[in-house]
Amino acid sequence: MAIKFALLGCGRIGVLHARNLAKADGARLETVFDPNTAAAEAVARAHGCGVSASVEDAIGKADAVLIATSTATHSDLIELTAKAGKAILCEKPIDLSLDRVRACRKAIEGCNVPIQIGFNRRFDPGHRAARDACAAGKIGKLEQVVITSRDPGMPPRGYTAVSGGIFRDMTIHDFDVARFMLNDEPTEVFATGSALVDPLLDRISATSTPSW
Repeated sequence: MAIKFALLGCGRIGVLHARNLAKADGARLETVFDPNTAAAEAVARAHGCGVSASVEDAIGKADAVLIATSTATHSDLIELTAKAGKAILCEKPIDLSLDRVRACRKAIEGCNVPIQIGFNRRFDPGHRAARDACAAGKIGKLEQVVITSRDPGMPPRGYTAVSGGIFRDMTIHDFDVARFMLNDEPTEVFATGSALVDPLLDRISATSTPSW
């Protein structure tokens, strides 16, 4: 029997997840929800699923929930879904605030449901092969790890304003890859950057009102 999924968020990454669910054995995209009704209806038409009128309705129709909304909504939706007893796959990061992440963890203590955050690079064959070669000593003594990340294109400016941009929203993948490759924990982190692609980026405030 296929696992019925609800997809929350039908933006750029939500569309990708919908395609993957449509191709996955043992899974079925049951329903989608997005405050942008046109985006939700487009995904529903593409994959023959329903459109829910609310988050609660979507969660109630599913066995598992895939959270692909903007970062600022992740913690609230994790808590709501976990308390409903549904399995969760949530896009990274849980939140940009560690205090909010800790509060989320405390809020769902005792909820006996599987929860996974979308650190997909651990499952990429190339990353895993490099990690296995490193662990086996095939590449010699490891002295330095250089990680390069790129996005396929600029996200919408409204999303950039609430996500903090690629450093705050995407570098968590690099942290995870470093931990995965090294089987160790970093002790110090710093970051620097320049707004070279679009000068507007250095004027966007990461404290803008969150949206989906």
